[in-house]
Amino acid sequence: MKGNVALKLFCTGLLLTCTAAIHAQDAGSGGSTGTYNPVPLSDSGSTTVEGEDPGSIPAPVQHLADTLEDHGINFRGSLIDQWARNPSGGVSEGETNVGQFNAGLDLNLQTMLEVPGATFHFVVYRDYGFALNQEYTGTFTKQQYIYKNAYPQWHLGLFAWEQRLLNDRLDIFIGRLGSTNYYGHLVTNCQFISGSMCGEPRILVAQSGLSLLPSATWGSNVKFRPTEHTYIEAGLFEVNPAVQPSNGLHWSTSTATGYTVPVEWAWVNSDPQTTEYPFELKTGAFVSTAPLTDPYYNTEGESRALYKGTALVDSTDRYGVYAMADRVVWRPDSASSQSLNVFGGVVQMLEQDEIMRNQIYTGVVWTAPFKSRPQDTLGVTVSEFELTPGEQAYLQDYRIREGGSGTQSATQFDFEATYSYHVTRGVELMSSLQYTIHPDNSVLPDTTTTPKNMFAIAFGIRVDLGYALGFHRGVASD
Repeated sequence: MKGNVALKLFCTGLLLTCTAAIHAQDAGSGGSTGTYNPVPLSDSGSTTVEGEDPGSIPAPVQHLADTLEDHGINFRGSLIDQWARNPSGGVSEGETNVGQFNAGLDLNLQTMLEVPGATFHFVVYRDYGFALNQEYTGTFTKQQYIYKNAYPQWHLGLFAWEQRLLNDRLDIFIGRLGSTNYYGHLVTNCQFISGSMCGEPRILVAQSGLSLLPSATWGSNVKFRPTEHTYIEAGLFEVNPAVQPSNGLHWSTSTATGYTVPVEWAWVNSDPQTTEYPFELKTGAFVSTAPLTDPYYNTEGESRALYKGTALVDSTDRYGVYAMADRVVWRPDSASSQSLNVFGGVVQMLEQDEIMRNQIYTGVVWTAPFKSRPQDTLGVTVSEFELTPGEQAYLQDYRIREGGSGTQSATQFDFEATYSYHVTRGVELMSSLQYTIHPDNSVLPDTTTTPKNMFAIAFGIRVDLGYALGFHRGVASD
């Protein structure tokens, strides 16, 4: 409990420090209402102060990219592959490899068809492999963040119209959307391999009713920027569990189970050219009307683990709130990418019909830890998860039914250190060491003993195909 309280106090202090520092820094801006140069919707491969990498692109390839962009066509794509193994701990030991390929286009309809402020986006995806936590470790958290779909097939994900109005201050998306693409992101978080935070905290991915690409659902998102460095956004997204095993072409809402409404407010200046110490401060909330299965009871009001049966369906709405921040606290040279970025956040569920009731996390990302490697990053993070009483009781009863014993701890701590090695423009290699104290086995409850503390190693490669070919970064994945 002392460690839990200390972590909560640290994250609270970080958020307050970021708020105070941001207020002091931004006070002189006078609430600027000048033209805003929009940041790409998703850029999970960059850090706050990492500059553009011009790399070496053959002239004919760059010329083709420039020509297509001049005509309003922007190619987006990525390939991410991650291998992981747990030599000790978890439900059992093993190794798996997972990955995802995606490709798509951003079509500037103002350039192509003279439709002011309009862009059309579409991306197709191909997932493959199975995750370590699904096959061996059994944890609620994932040791490989790219594992998003248990059905390895081609899938049409993002398919949406974007409309910018009011001098680009109002940004509207409507169509088939991955709703997690818009909420709970910090630029530091995808410098890690595990799925505790990339690209948003694990609880937002699993328990908010929001959907991960490629499992897009019908939805709309509206973002408004009252000043240059602030925005507020809200969305309305369908919840449809039939989407994940489909190919993404079945657009009926007949299997929808509800909808999710998120809202987020942010104060952000992540441009190292305009501020010495880039920062982000974001707060949000969500409500989802989709029904939940009770973590403990069956339809007879008995322990589902002991007496089996069908899980009790709870039609109570689910609610949650979150706050997160990051800030560059050390930057010795404004002309260099070298920097130290501290981040932290908390996600709190406001009801108990879940696996986890809250997540608290903090960490640091060091860009250019070696001067000869200006685009490498070294990240260290820790996340604390608290299980709901119902999930604790369910896991304990399951062990009893199987002839075992052991009480699941209410708290779980995930530690990770990841080094990202920049190979060339759009290509990086990643290595990760992960350690979990009191790991749960919510994904694989069929075990007679409480899982021991777990150690895992992981390696990955990320290729931003569009950027590597000379296109600008843009909407590809969340």
